[in-house]
Amino acid sequence: MATVAYEGPDGTAEETVDAGNITDSGKVQGLRIKLEDGYIHLPYTRVYWVRMSKDEGRADYSSA
Repeated sequence: MATVAYEGPDGTAEETVDAGNITDSGKVQGLRIKLEDGYIHLPYTRVYWVRMSKDEGRADYSSA
């Protein structure tokens, strides 16, 4: 699981989602987060932090 803190319209907000649900956004220069009821697109300038476990934060670049 990953927790994302960001500046929302009503102040600071947090979302906890599966780390695999966080990707680069195609709409804004930032993050796309898949929620249960849709997506949220966050510009990098509104993201305070993303916390996840060490294993979830690793990327596998092998061509398998």
